[in-house]
Amino acid sequence: MKPFFKALLLGTLVIAVVGFFPFLSWGLPYKNEILISFLLSLVNAIVGYVLVLKNHGAEHNTFMKNVYGGMIIRMAFVLGFSLYMTMNGYLQTIPFFMSLMVFYVVHQWTEISSWLKVLPSRKVQVS
Repeated sequence: MKPFFKALLLGTLVIAVVGFFPFLSWGLPYKNEILISFLLSLVNAIVGYVLVLKNHGAEHNTFMKNVYGGMIIRMAFVLGFSLYMTMNGYLQTIPFFMSLMVFYVVHQWTEISSWLKVLPSRKVQVS
């Protein structure tokens, strides 16, 4: 689990370094949108990583139900939260969704690449 958090931190630092000057140029008024999209994407990636690792040794049906069911619930939460916050005027739509897209892509890439490194070392239960 520790390499996963290191990779998340590294990916976040890369985004921060690349986006520092654009943030200073136009992003300062949208710091809430950027922060909330970062946190939403980060929590989503951590929950997904934990779900995959905890359910890897389980039976096939249990694995599918927990991992893919959790994926549907997480996607519904991200969509519902995003729509609620933007449609009620708490967040500006374009900066929020643009930053969410950037953070989501990087965090999902980190999540998937991290558990692909861990899973081959685990035994798969064959029924």
